[in-house]
Amino acid sequence: MSIRRMLATLLLLCLVFCGAASAQGGGVVLALSGGGTRGLAHIGVLEAIQEQGIPIAGIVGTSMGSIIGGLAASGYTPAELRHVIEELDLTNLLSEKTNPIFVPLPSDSVSPRNKVPWVMLNQAGDVVGPLGGMSGVKLLERFAQLASRIQVIRFDELPIPFAAVATDLETGEKVVLRSGSLASAMRASMAIPALFDPWPMGDRLLVDGGLVSNLPVETAKEIFPGYPVIAVDVTGKLKTKKRIRSLVDVIDQSITIFTRRNVENESPLADLLISPPVEGVSIFDLSNAEVVIEGGKRAALEMLPEIKRLSASAPPVAQRETLCLDTRVASVKVEGATIELASYIGKKYGSWVGKPLSALEVLRASREIGERDDILSVDYRFEEAGPDVDVVFAVQRKPALEINFGGYTTNLHPHRWLFVSGIRRDLFKDADALKFNFKVGEQWGVDASYFDSPGKTPWEIRLSAYNWELETSNAGKRSWDRYALGALKHFSGRTFSGGFGYAFERIHTGGNEFDASGPTLFLTSDTLNDPIDPTDGALSFLQVWWPDFDEPLFRLSYFKASRVANDWRFYFRAGFAEGDMKREGRAVYLGAAEELYSYSGNPIEAERMAWWNVAFRRILMKSWWGALNTEFFGGMGFAFDDEWDRFRDVWEAGVSFSIPGVLLDGKLMFIYNDEKDFKIGFFLGSPIWGKYPLP
Repeated sequence: MSIRRMLATLLLLCLVFCGAASAQGGGVVLALSGGGTRGLAHIGVLEAIQEQGIPIAGIVGTSMGSIIGGLAASGYTPAELRHVIEELDLTNLLSEKTNPIFVPLPSDSVSPRNKVPWVMLNQAGDVVGPLGGMSGVKLLERFAQLASRIQVIRFDELPIPFAAVATDLETGEKVVLRSGSLASAMRASMAIPALFDPWPMGDRLLVDGGLVSNLPVETAKEIFPGYPVIAVDVTGKLKTKKRIRSLVDVIDQSITIFTRRNVENESPLADLLISPPVEGVSIFDLSNAEVVIEGGKRAALEMLPEIKRLSASAPPVAQRETLCLDTRVASVKVEGATIELASYIGKKYGSWVGKPLSALEVLRASREIGERDDILSVDYRFEEAGPDVDVVFAVQRKPALEINFGGYTTNLHPHRWLFVSGIRRDLFKDADALKFNFKVGEQWGVDASYFDSPGKTPWEIRLSAYNWELETSNAGKRSWDRYALGALKHFSGRTFSGGFGYAFERIHTGGNEFDASGPTLFLTSDTLNDPIDPTDGALSFLQVWWPDFDEPLFRLSYFKASRVANDWRFYFRAGFAEGDMKREGRAVYLGAAEELYSYSGNPIEAERMAWWNVAFRRILMKSWWGALNTEFFGGMGFAFDDEWDRFRDVWEAGVSFSIPGVLLDGKLMFIYNDEKDFKIGFFLGSPIWGKYPLP
């Protein structure tokens, strides 16, 4: 009786599942083309298909198609993808500069905000220039964050099997990416030549897959034989001469010309072609994202009868492959690293050998390795070693030498410089580094810092020399030359860092010389959720120097960010500094480091000072080259004498327009202050104050 019941139950389950499968139909495969932000139409197509309950047996994507396809394959619903796009700040992801004008830097920072190198030397000593306008590392970090909801070894193990198409820059061959890091696969597939740096994976240097297969129908047929392939083409059409009006238009037109031939060759191979209406949409324009998505959905719904017909005759979705739970790590290997780094990785993660493989641990380890100052990015992959696997970390090191040329200028104060800054790695041993900055202007300065290791606890040797001149509002002209030498031991944790050491200085002023030495200390706490466009968290600095163990000098600054609305930010900044008016060059100067912009040209000399600023920022316009922001700001400053008597209160209010981004970092300000002084000021570049060892 029990056997009959068991058979009846099995028959019933078979009928139920077979009936459900019959009602649902078989699976279809999507081939998603590249096309920049026109590829947002893929979200609408996915939404239309999934709302009808039509199974997707696989996705193959190129460029933007790989990004949308990879996230969809990872389990993101169309609604979640819409939310991702709404939250995506493409401008800041493409930018290499810090956005808000009120985010403070340490007053003794050696390096400018701009991190884009102009000249580089590789580890072999060859001079190389930037391989693209943008590194795309921040894009990779964002992709890794989005893809972290699911960890697999092979892309066939994703909720929807997936493959990305890229191009080998050396051979021109098509490269189909089906394993390893999903984030790196997406980053490689969308590496538009000249715009983004090529992306190394294994022994290949990869660029945008659109060069060889912008509509990857042929690849989809090869990977998923027997399934109908629905191609979604958002390549766009060639523009007329009148519509080519900017650099982006030229790039867009060039890409369309490059990809047009391979799209025409592969589109007839598709069982169904969907062409969403994307004419007039720029490759970097997110302003009409909702319109583009809805256009893709309408285009798919118009083809719905054909899609259902293909699904009805298609085989059922194949069961996904999964990694055997008994798979163990055979070895840990490292590619692209120095002997020192490879040995460090091997020792730290060698305990994995012989134990079950954990993809989450591998991901966590790649992030830990990537935190080193000499590492640009870390990818990983798995190679079969009999019944087990080798874990291979592919490390992309930063160049041995990076040199930046830049400057800073304003009409509000005389601290204007041209500078050459950079970093030289592997100087005396593997992974050591020398950071340097030379600045020339009405004042000059030289800063250099040697770090013995790239980890979280390096020793730093600091050398500094500079000339400083001020025209104060209450003490006349001040001028001095400062020379300093010090040593510092760094330490850091998850959200804080710091260091302690000892520094010597010599000051030349008015024909006199003064020498001093004493211990130094700095502490930093950083809980900002985004270093580029923070919407939550805080950043604090404390810097201390105790010359001759007499009177400690220190500077404390605090910055808080919050989101008021989608395009509105609120910033609060405050600080306090303690000086020594008995020694020239050691007093504090309210406004000199732009604590209050209207007093930067005639700062107030004091024993100690305090200040605060608030700002509301509104994003007016976004583009690939940056964002146009307006900020309504105000602030106050307070000057104290050596008896703690407050002898001067000042304030200012104003509005600024800033264009931080890839090509320009500029601000235009309209300021009114307590002296009834109305000023119009402009700023280009970012300052490097260079006060070491002073806070």
